[in-house]
Amino acid sequence: MTRLKKLEESFVLPTYAKFPFALARGRGTYVWDEAGNRYLDLYGGHAVCLLGHCPPEVVAAISEQAKRLLFYSNLVYSRVRAQAAKALVRLCDIAGSQVFFCNSGAEANEGAMRLARLATGRARILATTGSFHGRTAAALAATGIDSYKKPAHGLARDVSHVPFGDLAAAQAALGPDVAGFILEPIQSIAGIVAPPAGYLSGLARLCRRHGTMLIFDEVQTGLGRLGAPTAAQAFDVEPDILTFAKALGSGVPCAAVLAGPRAAARIKSGDLGSTFGGGPLACAAILATLEILTQRRLWRNAARMEALARRTLVFPALREIRGKGLLLGLVLDKPSQEVRDGLLRRRILVGSSQDPRVIRLLPPLTVTAKELALLRGALSDIWEARPAKGASNP
Repeated sequence: MTRLKKLEESFVLPTYAKFPFALARGRGTYVWDEAGNRYLDLYGGHAVCLLGHCPPEVVAAISEQAKRLLFYSNLVYSRVRAQAAKALVRLCDIAGSQVFFCNSGAEANEGAMRLARLATGRARILATTGSFHGRTAAALAATGIDSYKKPAHGLARDVSHVPFGDLAAAQAALGPDVAGFILEPIQSIAGIVAPPAGYLSGLARLCRRHGTMLIFDEVQTGLGRLGAPTAAQAFDVEPDILTFAKALGSGVPCAAVLAGPRAAARIKSGDLGSTFGGGPLACAAILATLEILTQRRLWRNAARMEALARRTLVFPALREIRGKGLLLGLVLDKPSQEVRDGLLRRRILVGSSQDPRVIRLLPPLTVTAKELALLRGALSDIWEARPAKGASNP
């Protein structure tokens, strides 16, 4: 590990703080390091491994596609691209919607904002404080967390922020120059901050009244994670544009913008573009992922596991469980670093957040009651100061 650490740090820019191990393989809800130690992954590679690590159906689909055609651009028709788009449209259940494929969540969110501007002929974008939409220039401009933006210069100046959850502030900011309103339906990196009751539906009504495109950044909330196929369905709201990435290809880099009929109506050839977006390999992964998600109705397991977590993760030091489905924030009575370190010693991976008291859980939607019981036991050990025991290796 020391040699590998030195090698990577010699040639890779030091942009991420890393766990103190190198992973070699993964299967289901578990990953193994190069020493053969097994870890329970309740972080999911940052909400990417929706179906667990290396789902066999996705691995097979990628392998078969790679044998036939690795890549050709969007200048040709592609059966697998058409099938992947159809599967996403059906999952989102917004009549008349169409898909633009790209490569990352940031690119999808930039595309969504561009789409809103093209559809309305307006320039300004509204976003919310506490939001995170990516690290490219326009996506970072829409991000509402100052710590991500302070080192950046030259960001777009036609983006304004209003407080998340404040309908009155949204109403005051909306006007005839606002093309789109982008937000995460539940803010993840901010600490799993859910909207107040009625906020999202009220915002949809306001945006429609002002002719503004409502954009749901579903990069983390989408694809079954909230106990429904999308956050839009979980909250019974129909936005004009939705963005997806992270879990969309089960780990293959890809993203998508889904445009509802109002947003798609004025788009023409050349308005959006991406060399690699919608490539055959990525679309094979997308199609396989969406087929498994839909066939197994994995959002139902997300809802069941949320209910189980709320029933069983009951400790004096755990003040609150925020979120919905399997996008959960454990709010502690003090900074979470010590508890996260204790979980890591017990080989359980979880996420941090901008709120230092919050532990984020973003596990695969295949997580089981047995695996949540392992988390509960580990938390019990930590708060009762029992010695750490590493996860067993089957």
